[in-house]
Amino acid sequence: MTKRQIAIRRIQKLQALADSERGNGNEIAAESAARIAAKLMVEHAIASLELSAETEEPLITRHVSTGRRLNWLRTLYYVVAEANNCMLSYLPNTDSVTFYGTESDIEISEYLAVHLAREVQAAADAHMREKVEMWGRAPRGCRNNFCQTATMTLGQRLRAMRREAAKEATSEHGEATVTHALVRLDQGLQRAKDFAVSHGLGKARSSRWSYSSEGAAAGKSININKGVRGATTRGSLEG
Repeated sequence: MTKRQIAIRRIQKLQALADSERGNGNEIAAESAARIAAKLMVEHAIASLELSAETEEPLITRHVSTGRRLNWLRTLYYVVAEANNCMLSYLPNTDSVTFYGTESDIEISEYLAVHLAREVQAAADAHMREKVEMWGRAPRGCRNNFCQTATMTLGQRLRAMRREAAKEATSEHGEATVTHALVRLDQGLQRAKDFAVSHGLGKARSSRWSYSSEGAAAGKSININKGVRGATTRGSLEG
């Protein structure tokens, strides 16, 4: 088992502990476990020093069902994949997406994407209820605009987390060491891109949507750090 795979197991156990403590009413212990898990997730997705210490993991493909054929959902999986050194493709008119990357990077990407998809869905449900209560119905495209904007905002936050993790790692390990790790990280993402292209990955088609201030607010407030433990989105998302 690689260091990254060990980190994944630690993240899952910490999140189980956080949920358990929260269920027992111990919010302080729950938040402490959640913060440690979040730090591990970010470090191992961004500035993992084992990138320079281990033999490179082989690249693989993994086919995953997102549960629904939704443009915003494919976009969410893409931004999460790229934040974790993977690439993503999808089959038109299906709910199937394909990850390209190392097994450990794909594992992190998949369970983070599942968690964020459910968070966006829950926020969109609340938003739609508000619109119906206010106007009697929701405007056409309201849900899609909300979810697309929330997803793009989450992508911005994930990129910011990469930068912040690099700053923290610099103070802990020294600038030269972290710079080397970040160079290796960039090389890892490019390696995944080249691998995806060799499997026929082409340019994605853009979808139509409009900016939603409410969606942006939701994207800023969604808890990226909570994490999940291998749940599936199948049948759980609405258009």
